[in-house]
Amino acid sequence: MTYQPVFPVALQPAASALLNAMTASELAPAHQGFQVTVRGELFSAPARLYCSPRVLRALIENATGDTRTLALCLGTRHWNGYIREECLRRLISTDFPWAAPFLVQLLGEYVIEIVEVIAEAVRQATIQNLSDFARANPKFMAITRQRATSYWDCYFRRGFRSLQTYPAIIALNAIDVMPRSV
Repeated sequence: MTYQPVFPVALQPAASALLNAMTASELAPAHQGFQVTVRGELFSAPARLYCSPRVLRALIENATGDTRTLALCLGTRHWNGYIREECLRRLISTDFPWAAPFLVQLLGEYVIEIVEVIAEAVRQATIQNLSDFARANPKFMAITRQRATSYWDCYFRRGFRSLQTYPAIIALNAIDVMPRSV
């Protein structure tokens, strides 16, 4: 990797082990992606991961607990959209605070199938930590909304006549009005 991601202190051991394993199979170096705070701690993740899909899947299957969840989170940054969606579908039912930035980031991307999975989960209120994350990271949320709007305008205006009917915007609006977790 060309930069070092930053994870909350409790995740550092798992993150180091995962990233070292992924680096061994990198097809290209990862670059700085988003930087946010999660429960007061700095959190930085790659824009994309270019590790082998086979290696990533093996890391996920062989991991347990927080390490498996973190591997799924990192999988949502994979270069292959099918891998991102696969990881998202397994991650979406978890409710770890540090999974929230990975989920929100996907709302500002272009793969509509992924956006729809998150929008449905938000509608069903299966993700509780998004509200707290959004309030702690207003700039990140604004940029994500701008990206979602741009993708709607460029690629999805035909299928969703109004911006307010675009699943990413529906999900972002729902996150804005979610009550804080206790």
